Amino acid sequence: MHSYLDEIERTADSRKRASPGLLGMWKTEIGGSTSVVSHLYHWESFDERDKAQMLAADEADLYGTTVSNTEMISNMTLPLPALRDALSDSTSMIMNEATACLEAAGLPGALAYLPPSHQEPWTLASHEPAMGRQPVAFEMRKYQLQLGYSTVPKFLELYGTGLQDKLAADDSGASELCTLLYSDCGSLNVVIEIWRHRTLEASLASRQASRKASKWRAAVEEIAALAHTFETAMMRPLPSSPWR
Repeated sequence: MHSYLDEIERTADSRKRASPGLLGMWKTEIGGSTSVVSHLYHWESFDERDKAQMLAADEADLYGTTVSNTEMISNMTLPLPALRDALSDSTSMIMNEATACLEAAGLPGALAYLPPSHQEPWTLASHEPAMGRQPVAFEMRKYQLQLGYSTVPKFLELYGTGLQDKLAADDSGASELCTLLYSDCGSLNVVIEIWRHRTLEASLASRQASRKASKWRAAVEEIAALAHTFETAMMRPLPSSPWR
């Protein structure tokens, strides 16, 4: 895992040139396999994504010199040649952002989100907070909802009615909702929240504060009836992650 993460950092500039829509990269620390690294990219369209992958062929750090034109054009190979043997699995999903729901609560959404700059990222070399500060944590909260065309819209309606109340009740200042996403390709009727917490410990203060929000608690009760499963994972941002 350490060599994998080191290689990600070594090729970070090439990755950002090839995929300027990169928003975040995180390693799971609590709540799932600790060998999982998650990436979040923004694409305006499938065409933009396809074009970026074609242009990435010019980045030697990402594709090396052993990838044939046929493999590249057919998108049959993974990037980062030095890492292919280290991967046991690689999956991807296309998701849309519930931007209107976020904006109704006064939140900017992923493209306009700017993490606080005063926090230092987690450092791979020592696994200790940079400059002696407590490390930032990101939380991925994942709902697998029931199938059906109306399920995700109903979820967003309920979530939106409670979100403003939740944010107003949380006076800890410890947490920010970065984005709210729902799946469009891959496992369907999946909703994901990504939160940034000042520290892991501070996330508990935020959670306790939200319990004072009666509208939020009522919304969660109804959301629970729509969901098959709910998972949460705490992640650390990689040093080269734009969101950190």
